[in-house]
Amino acid sequence: MSLLKVLFSCLFLLFGLCVEAFEPLNTPKLNMSSNIANKSKSANREDFRFGFGVGYGLFVTNQMDNKITTNYGDFKELIPTYFAAAYKQVNNNLEVGLQARFGSMLTLKSENTQGTSCDFNEVQAAVVYSFIKDIAMEGKPFTINGIFGLGITNFRSKYFNVNPITEKESIVSQVGYGGVPSLLNQPGRQTAIIGNTGVAIGYRFSRSLSMYWENTFNVSTSNKMTGNLAKKSYIPTDGYFFSSVGLYLRFNEGRGQLSCPKF
Repeated sequence: MSLLKVLFSCLFLLFGLCVEAFEPLNTPKLNMSSNIANKSKSANREDFRFGFGVGYGLFVTNQMDNKITTNYGDFKELIPTYFAAAYKQVNNNLEVGLQARFGSMLTLKSENTQGTSCDFNEVQAAVVYSFIKDIAMEGKPFTINGIFGLGITNFRSKYFNVNPITEKESIVSQVGYGGVPSLLNQPGRQTAIIGNTGVAIGYRFSRSLSMYWENTFNVSTSNKMTGNLAKKSYIPTDGYFFSSVGLYLRFNEGRGQLSCPKF
């Protein structure tokens, strides 16, 4: 747990630095047009959004599978991953924030005779850009955003064979499950850098409540997220596709309160 606390502390510090870096350097001048002043006021009225949600992660790169297994023994490839996130609005185009994920992934391959799984905890700092230049959805009830993130993941994983008769697994190699160290067993959990890029579609139910559908491709600096310690190819490194839905509340920076709902 101490390692995770250090990771969270480092990334929250990074978030603070990002916020400072993106803050406008100058306040609007009094002689600016009322249109520009109103835009500036709109961009600063609701500066924060906080939310949580659920999604699914699917292995890509070396362990990519073209078929989703939902009922084969105790194996299910659709395993919920939960997340919490916080973002600060910088202007009408940008947000910066943090997202923490806690989840698992599993893939069965080769006609369900072998598979791989991974349990992970991670935190990523992100920059979010609105393609329609209305990131707070002030002018329209929706936005389409590009996402770029970088962070740290801590995981355990295993690679296994599956008996087609009993539909039970037998471990080939594993990471983070303890035991005696060996060529195909690393007892400790692993930590790696992970980054993501993707697209999110946001919809505003009211001034305070919104929903986002996010789809990101996440790639790590590790080749052990699949648990396959016997594979020869180290390029590409391991990664996953993540699709999620989250609900968010917007807060007023000045008063620290929810905005009055307006439909």
